[in-house]
Amino acid sequence: MLLRRLITVVDQRLPFTDQVTRLRRQRRWLIDLEHLLDPSLQPDQPSPTSQSVALAVDHYLVDLMAQVTADAHEEDQIVAAHIEQTFRNRWWGLFTCYDVDGLPRTNNELETYLRRIKTGQRRISGRKNVHHFIIRYGPYVTCVDHQESLDELLVRLRRVSHDDFLYERLALDIALLREQKRHRFRHHRDVYLRELEARWTVAVEQAKS
Repeated sequence: MLLRRLITVVDQRLPFTDQVTRLRRQRRWLIDLEHLLDPSLQPDQPSPTSQSVALAVDHYLVDLMAQVTADAHEEDQIVAAHIEQTFRNRWWGLFTCYDVDGLPRTNNELETYLRRIKTGQRRISGRKNVHHFIIRYGPYVTCVDHQESLDELLVRLRRVSHDDFLYERLALDIALLREQKRHRFRHHRDVYLRELEARWTVAVEQAKS
């Protein structure tokens, strides 16, 4: 009984053997590229520069495309072409992090930070979608840290000079006014346009007088 079940499982897996092999091979390409891009995975190598990493990645992609073009399965060719195109499209800024101290190689920490901000805002507002909060306050959202205590917030705010506060407050007011106009144009377009026409009429009359 057990042997028959085992034979059945094996029979069901056999048709997918080639596909599994291809997927593992394609996954290997991504792992190889990750090793080229991540210096921590190559501790025995000298400190990377944008030129050295770009050259290594370029050589790998060229060799990969030559290999799949010559003797690979059609699916391998499609996947390799997609990988190559994705890298080439982002080539202009892909290697800058190796020449700028403190610039992270990925945006993983930034994504984690934004996710924490969104989670905190959902708890405060009770709304599932906080996209409008992010758009409305723009870069000032990053000043919010829901894991920060009130005392820590006060310490941080005391480091800001009064002039810097007024400057940023004015910039925030301008950003909020811009978002308010966009909201009115999107949701109350007729009223917005009538008010705009009236303001233009008044301005033209004043210019003529």
